[in-house]
Amino acid sequence: MKYCYNCGRITAGEPLYCNFCGRSYGVKLCPRHHVNPRVAEVCSQCGSRDLSTPQPRVSFWWHLLGFVLRIVSAVFLVFLSLAVLIELLKTPVVQNGLVVLGLLIVALWVLWSMLPDWFRKLVHRAIKRKEHRDDR
Repeated sequence: MKYCYNCGRITAGEPLYCNFCGRSYGVKLCPRHHVNPRVAEVCSQCGSRDLSTPQPRVSFWWHLLGFVLRIVSAVFLVFLSLAVLIELLKTPVVQNGLVVLGLLIVALWVLWSMLPDWFRKLVHRAIKRKEHRDDR
């Protein structure tokens, strides 16, 4: 998503131009979409003089304010989430569920260690083969 500082609207995805006012985001683009700096008069790659109009510059202080607001909201959400998690962990139902889950994991590891080596290697190779197919 990109925010246009000219018209104040948000465009989804990674667009080159604002869908509403037609300005480019921080750079000048020629008709072939070559990226040029804001001060360019001519495209550095194709020589076209038909360059887009970039959106207005945003001051350093607005960027700093946006960064600080993101950090403050992230810290607030982390503390709020931790408070909720701590309160949930105090309830007996959740504590019993965690104990059962822990015992289940221990039982599965014990069963896995009892399997013959050839079977564990076979399972390991099958998982690696599946991961290799999913990468394509």
